[in-house]
Amino acid sequence: MNTISAWEAQTRELFNRVEQEIKEIQTDTERRIAILQQRKWALEEALRAYQEMMGSELTQERYSLDRRDIMNRSYREILSMIASRNNGLLIARQAIRLMKEANIFGNPFNADSVVYSILNRSQEFVRVGKGVYKLNAGVGRTKLSTQKNERASALRQAIQELKERNPQMTKSEILNTLIKKGFDFKGKRPSSAVNMVWIKLGFT
Repeated sequence: MNTISAWEAQTRELFNRVEQEIKEIQTDTERRIAILQQRKWALEEALRAYQEMMGSELTQERYSLDRRDIMNRSYREILSMIASRNNGLLIARQAIRLMKEANIFGNPFNADSVVYSILNRSQEFVRVGKGVYKLNAGVGRTKLSTQKNERASALRQAIQELKERNPQMTKSEILNTLIKKGFDFKGKRPSSAVNMVWIKLGFT
């Protein structure tokens, strides 16, 4: 009798484990399906926008950059502006051509690497196809809770914008530029603060 009770207890325990494993697999599967569904919707929307854009009459006025609109803007901001004008869709080759025509790049030969680097690194853009990107509507600026994080975020943004405007700038040149502009390092040693963010951004 005791043997039967022990066997029954073990069997019930095994049954419960299997049942729990099934629930976990179902939950994980549903989560994956939801992620794939979101990707599918994003691709469908990007494809629709692309077809509308390519099917419409391309005018020089619509697909050109006004110097007044791009003045003092970073490369990232200009790319975002181009995408906004095309229903949130950005075709890298087209964007590079427009930016070259507007004489935005200091060195046009670096245009491809600069643009693709920004598109692939920035959370503002989502790659939906070969050379095709879409504005990530879900990205918003996160409110950081501490002054330390806010300071690091501001410095990070300042360095990124300088590098986007002039990818050839060295760490020393950026440090000197920030100091001349009166950037508030909040009591931190400027060289140390810049060096720390520089490393985190992956610059060499």
